[in-house]
Amino acid sequence: MNFTTILLALGITAAPASVLAAPEYNYYQAAATPDIVDMFTNANYYGYKYTGSAYDGQCVNLPPNFNDNLSSGRARPGYHCTVWPDADCRTNKWNFTFDDRGSGASFPNWINDRASSWRCVRY
Repeated sequence: MNFTTILLALGITAAPASVLAAPEYNYYQAAATPDIVDMFTNANYYGYKYTGSAYDGQCVNLPPNFNDNLSSGRARPGYHCTVWPDADCRTNKWNFTFDDRGSGASFPNWINDRASSWRCVRY
């Protein structure tokens, strides 16, 4: 008895890929990260706007066109956000935190046009 006969007897056949069932949809993997912060190139929420999307507590590096080019920011309700002058949220003693209540209307001079990464957390 050859191998093909055994497979046919067991009801196992090779099906083309187009006939195979699609994998289950993973809702968690497909979920988009929420928009949790808006930052602007000028003070008082003016200029070009960067909208940041991330999970709670995730560090995000700014894209090249906004790196070292932001002057104000506003967290979405329920969040407070921190910006760092270095990539990967590395500098522990030099950072600036703002919330959704106007505390980021004008970044201090030492971080103005120097932010390179950010992280937001719920409060």
